[in-house]
Amino acid sequence: MNAGDFPISGKIPFLLLEVTMKRIGLLTIFIFFFLHTGPVSASVLYTVKPGDSLWKIADQYETSTDVLKKVNGITNGARIMPGQSVIIPGNTYHVTDGDTLWKVARMHQTSMANLKERNRLTSDIIVPGQTLHIPESRKKPITAGAFFIPGSPVKNQQSIDYYGDYLSALGMFEYRPDENGTLSRMSGEDSISRTWKKGLVPHATITNLTEEGFDPDLAHRLLSNETKRKDLIEHIAGLVDEKQYKGVIIDFESLHQKDRSHFNTFIQDLSGRLHKIGGEVGTALPPMTGAYAPAHHQAYDYKTIGEAVDFVFLMTYNWHWLGGVPGAIAPIKKVDAVMNYAVTAIPKEKIFLGIAMYAYDWNTAKPEDVKAYSQQQAVDTAVEHQRPIQYDYEKGSPWFTYTDQQGDLHEVWFEDARSILAKYRLVKKYDIQGVGGWKTGLDFPQAGFLLKEEFIIKKR
Repeated sequence: MNAGDFPISGKIPFLLLEVTMKRIGLLTIFIFFFLHTGPVSASVLYTVKPGDSLWKIADQYETSTDVLKKVNGITNGARIMPGQSVIIPGNTYHVTDGDTLWKVARMHQTSMANLKERNRLTSDIIVPGQTLHIPESRKKPITAGAFFIPGSPVKNQQSIDYYGDYLSALGMFEYRPDENGTLSRMSGEDSISRTWKKGLVPHATITNLTEEGFDPDLAHRLLSNETKRKDLIEHIAGLVDEKQYKGVIIDFESLHQKDRSHFNTFIQDLSGRLHKIGGEVGTALPPMTGAYAPAHHQAYDYKTIGEAVDFVFLMTYNWHWLGGVPGAIAPIKKVDAVMNYAVTAIPKEKIFLGIAMYAYDWNTAKPEDVKAYSQQQAVDTAVEHQRPIQYDYEKGSPWFTYTDQQGDLHEVWFEDARSILAKYRLVKKYDIQGVGGWKTGLDFPQAGFLLKEEFIIKKR
């Protein structure tokens, strides 16, 4: 448009101005929508029914058995069990016998109202053969991390290369202080440089572990003595500088209640020291639902620690543990209750939701006989013993039982696509920084697939 196209007054005609402003307004709305919403995605979570085969499911959903095997980590041929959760790429769900609108909505972490609106339903009744479109979920940019226990050089390289596509950071596990605060060495320190090269930020994990487990008495002697506390801090700062870690994660567990103020002082002083050299401090904290609740975790002051550190890893798992009675490892309502409190005490941009990357297998006849293994092995065990998988909607967790060769009854609790999706959605609900897993090396392909589908993984 040339200057001669305008009246001598130099003013744009009102009609042209109105059209121009509308275009600008639409462009602004488009830019805002694009920048603030991001991509969306949805997949179908299908629960295997009696009589199903992987081929039958693939045929119904117009995909291939190879795709289903890859997404779900099915390595034992094509064998599946009733009750098993299968992720199917795409957002069209085919209703089968036994489905209800409530179950379909709950399984996909949406509401019945949303499901009805998305499908223009006027009734809560659904029938076999009906198709439902699953509401999409907006992807959220997050930081994703996991604890990493180094092994052989070849295994370290393979693991780091693999997790480089899924994670932002690794917590290298672990270094132990002695009575004077001097730190042990960690095998596999050569993998630190490779971690950086793969775009993963490495942090050194410092624990109060001994041969007998987490030692609260050792922690007390180190934290309550000013000289030992300062020496420990200097050793940690030296480790970060020498090994070129980005920072540390303090994983002091089972602390005595009397050490609440000592632990606060340690974390505050350590943060001040590492921040001077450009380092970060994170802490792994047990699940709490109040400043002093539960009582056995009173040593951990969410508010004071949250103010001092750069990030917090909430250990939102192990409600049932090795040596205890069988049950859900991370019941969804309990995890939600922890998050509901945590965001009131800790800046939400510092919070990482802890994810259990393991299953527990309890021998009910021998309480001391408990095994921990991968989620994938849990599914394989159910298939091996031809045991249907149950799903506890109240706890948000799958489980099954089987009888071993000695005739002992076992009870297995684990995570699957249904339960992990529920936890991923808590990250969105509370708008926190991200997720962290304990630990790498345990097969759980469904978790990786949904992680990429639900989130945009940030790199630093």
